Amino acid sequence: MSIKAKAYSLRLPLPNGRNLLYRKCVPRTDENGRQLKALLDYLLDGDIDAKDIYDALGTSSSTYYRRIKEADYPHAEELRRVADRFGLSYPDLQIRFGLMSEQEVWSYIESSPFAGRAVRQMTMAPTAPTTHRTRAPKLSELKPRSDAPPL
Repeated sequence: MSIKAKAYSLRLPLPNGRNLLYRKCVPRTDENGRQLKALLDYLLDGDIDAKDIYDALGTSSSTYYRRIKEADYPHAEELRRVADRFGLSYPDLQIRFGLMSEQEVWSYIESSPFAGRAVRQMTMAPTAPTTHRTRAPKLSELKPRSDAPPL
């Protein structure tokens, strides 16, 4: 093998500035490579609509679809809103998406003024898991109270 052939075989292809394959941003995924919508489908045992997610985030559909392509999606505030809307654990979502480690969560719990009570509650025998998720009623489902005075 000649020196010229050897030098050529060691060269690696360089990214082309016009080729977006090398510069494509990928959103955060959980430890199993699932994006937020796929994780919600898994955790909630069903097909979650994108509309449910962007309603939870408080954004428009166009903002949501633009946002899911960004590298920092979902950030901590988005995870908090999703956790609140779907009744999930906010620290668990942060751990799953790598925003906090389990050790950081435990350190925070132990350093809080209510550490003794919180740690006791977390280490006690778990209660029966809730399998029924409640959702806020739609406006069309609401009815006026009979005992309330008229407006």
